[in-house]
Amino acid sequence: MNCRDAEPLLHARLDNELDVASAITVDRHLSECRACAAQYTALVNLQKEIAARQPGYTLPPKLEGKLASRFTEKATLLAWLWSRPWQSAPTVVGVAASIVLLMIFLPRMRTAGSTNIIAAEILDNHLRALQPGHLFDVESSDQHTVKPWFQGKTDFSPPVPDLTNDGFILVGGRLEVIHQQPAAAIVYKRRQHVISLYASSSPGAEGKFVLQELGGYHLLHWSHGEMSYWAVSDVAAADLRDFASLIDGAAGNGR
Repeated sequence: MNCRDAEPLLHARLDNELDVASAITVDRHLSECRACAAQYTALVNLQKEIAARQPGYTLPPKLEGKLASRFTEKATLLAWLWSRPWQSAPTVVGVAASIVLLMIFLPRMRTAGSTNIIAAEILDNHLRALQPGHLFDVESSDQHTVKPWFQGKTDFSPPVPDLTNDGFILVGGRLEVIHQQPAAAIVYKRRQHVISLYASSSPGAEGKFVLQELGGYHLLHWSHGEMSYWAVSDVAAADLRDFASLIDGAAGNGR
């Protein structure tokens, strides 16, 4: 097994979805290949960090009052719950409380969960791109070479500004698929650090900068106009914020 064969199986190995023979083959490759082993270790650490960051919720005070206000229109449901002779009051309250919590927090959890999933996918993609031969499909420091390369490959035109004077050097670009959507990945360097900027179409989007850290990498997400952006790198958080601000300004100017 070589790296090209092993990479698509790392997620399945992490989730114990491989058959015994395939798992043994992947494990043998990981014991022999430092690059794939490092990528797998990063995935393991990322999975642990995401699991640790899942929000926990405590019951709000005056639960019975909140139940009454939340379920005024659900009187039939509550009446049925309380009418069960085999149910104790604490059990009924617990069931009703669970329903309330789902109503309150499920939309937020879905949004946060979706963002976490995309962040993990972005970081995984960035780590894979750092492997030899994966960083770009078009290699150039000329924005007039990189930007036109995406024409016909995406239904949007990503910003590809020349930020050399600001200390961010354009080195190329590549085409990716993030969360089942085509994305343009524009690659910059800040000294020896690689920055992957992911741009995708997101009609009606408009959002502020949101910074998070996963597996020792910083990820910054924001939206502008009809575009959604993710920047990921191991540069300092302040540098990544500066980079994102420059990209956002360039996007507003159509660069």
